[in-house]
Amino acid sequence: MITEPANSIEILAFNHVERCNAWVDKFFDYYVIQFAQSGSLELIKDHKDGIVIEGPVAWLSYPGPYFQYGRRDKGEWDHRFVAFRGKLANDYASNELLPLSTPVIKINDPMALSECFDSLLKRLSNNIIADFRMIHQLEELMLLLSEQPLQESTLSPLEKKINNLKETIEKSPEKEWDWPRVAHRLNVSYPHFRKLFQAMHQHPPGRFLMQKKIEKAAFLLRSNELTIDEIADCCGFYDLSHFSKSFSKYMGTAPGKYRRRNII
Repeated sequence: MITEPANSIEILAFNHVERCNAWVDKFFDYYVIQFAQSGSLELIKDHKDGIVIEGPVAWLSYPGPYFQYGRRDKGEWDHRFVAFRGKLANDYASNELLPLSTPVIKINDPMALSECFDSLLKRLSNNIIADFRMIHQLEELMLLLSEQPLQESTLSPLEKKINNLKETIEKSPEKEWDWPRVAHRLNVSYPHFRKLFQAMHQHPPGRFLMQKKIEKAAFLLRSNELTIDEIADCCGFYDLSHFSKSFSKYMGTAPGKYRRRNII
């Protein structure tokens, strides 16, 4: 039940961008509920090691930490968000209706969340000034996030193994892989392994591995702690030429230029 007047919360921004490829890099002095119905993106908090989150997933931005998230490689995700602040927003956070303790939330029922989000966005498109009905819609959105049930895995044993492989690649993208040998260990043909990996993670294994190499290299370039030669070596590239050509192909600019534009 609302105990504060409607003007105790201010809506700052909202949108649904079906093919979002932005990169956000900032401190927030307000709260944002964000939902990727599909696609994947990188999320970094306080300049620490980032994680890749995959839709359907929600995440929260809020005052305090330094947030960086989005795509640097021209990839896209389906993005809904609403940004707000005020006394009522602070109350939501302190009472854990806005679940800041779990700022990344895997969504088990994306249809219900997208319908709730779209209803709120439609109302805001007609009137951004908060009223009691809009507040109820915002609270319903937060309730859906805080009440996400645990979902038993429906992945097959082979799909679970491929997911484990994906996580291993993300942790150590500098490692080289013999994909036919990997398929043999999984007791499937290489074409079937490649097709299933791509269906689960949007890219065939070789391209996925290269993407993770580039993401690691981009992070190290931004941190500005190693030379470009050292980065090429620790990311698993054959030599500096191989690294420069691969990085330029994926990022649209040479490693040195990227570093000068993006030093943290």
